[in-house]
Amino acid sequence: MERQRTIQKKIEFSGKGIHTGEECTIRLLPAEVDTGILFVKKPENVKIEAHYSRVLSTTRGTTLGYREVKIHTVEHILSALWGMGIDNIVIEVEGNEFPAFDGSSAPYVDYLIEAGIVEQDTRRKYVEIKRPFLYRGEDGVNIFLYPSDTLEISFGISYENHPVISSQYATFNITPESYKKEIAPARTYILEEEIEKVRKMGLAKGGSLSNVVVIKKDGVLAEGGLRFFDEPVRHKILDFIGDMALLGKRFKGKIVAERSGHRHHVEFVKLVDEQFGGEKLSIHDILKIMPHRFPFLLVDRIEYLGEDRVVGIKNVTYNEPFFQGHFPTDPVMPGVLIIEAMAQVGGFMLLYKVKDRENKLLYFSAIDKARFKKPVRPGDVIEFELTLLRFGGRVAKMKGVARVEGKIVAEAELMATLVESNGRNT
Repeated sequence: MERQRTIQKKIEFSGKGIHTGEECTIRLLPAEVDTGILFVKKPENVKIEAHYSRVLSTTRGTTLGYREVKIHTVEHILSALWGMGIDNIVIEVEGNEFPAFDGSSAPYVDYLIEAGIVEQDTRRKYVEIKRPFLYRGEDGVNIFLYPSDTLEISFGISYENHPVISSQYATFNITPESYKKEIAPARTYILEEEIEKVRKMGLAKGGSLSNVVVIKKDGVLAEGGLRFFDEPVRHKILDFIGDMALLGKRFKGKIVAERSGHRHHVEFVKLVDEQFGGEKLSIHDILKIMPHRFPFLLVDRIEYLGEDRVVGIKNVTYNEPFFQGHFPTDPVMPGVLIIEAMAQVGGFMLLYKVKDRENKLLYFSAIDKARFKKPVRPGDVIEFELTLLRFGGRVAKMKGVARVEGKIVAEAELMATLVESNGRNT
């Protein structure tokens, strides 16, 4: 049985970001089981989960954040954490961007080893890849995923007509040992002709030959020379692993990626979660969690239940009691009940997370930005998608969208407060 892992002791380090050029101080702290990878931005004290739903930008790196709070270039430390098998950790960040160091993940691996990697008393959770899967992007980007008992990554890059780096391809079975030796030392790279473009974007302020491999048309500029003959494609695998960590769960599979980058990695991870990561739950499961009963239970099944996202279904029939009085000659589902059903789907996700939920209730405390796009009539099947924006202490905020046949019929932002129950309704 594979167990979850964290670090043994706190460790602190500092360095300059490759894009902002600013100094940043990082503290890695041990975390309890099922914490996952959690960033805490200081001094704002904003918590940001390492999850694809928190991605704000994928331009020349992966940026996470919440509203105005951003943390740039997280992919190298996430790659080190995934590669070295760390499941739970709290990362305090003072600054706006993770240190570039030498442009690889090797320094992060060294810090993790120095902090000590320890097993915890809980089984590691895996997403089961049950069938082959393909993500297809524009410009010839393909990412194939096949079931496997190990994690194997094959990656190909191609730069048409480039005399030095026309194409590279590499395959690795990813373990902590292979990651440390074969992947972590690979440094970020840039084509010489792209440098001016990147600088005009306001990026690469901290870039230099100490942390970037520059590929020219007549050779390569790299401090100490190339570490591997195929160092660029190995760094692509390094980045891919870091973006994979944004799934929030581990998985095993055989991955074949072609010409992919950060944006495609994040889209791939999101689709993996939608295809394989969530649970499907029936009305019987809903009744075990929700306190609502007829005629006010407005959720028929849960199609997907993830860490921060839920999709629920309401089958609207002519026998709904509200149709007797709400425009009976031209029945339309009341907008307030569409929002109520949306709230119940979100409430299910929240209560599912809560320990001792039989003694808890959720009261919805605010509805913002509610919009109704189209009427809902008997025979419609409403799909409610709720995304968790924040859940700290007793208060949660979610964004909800209701669709019929793929078209939005309503949307809103909802807030709820968790309270103690005086007795479970049955």
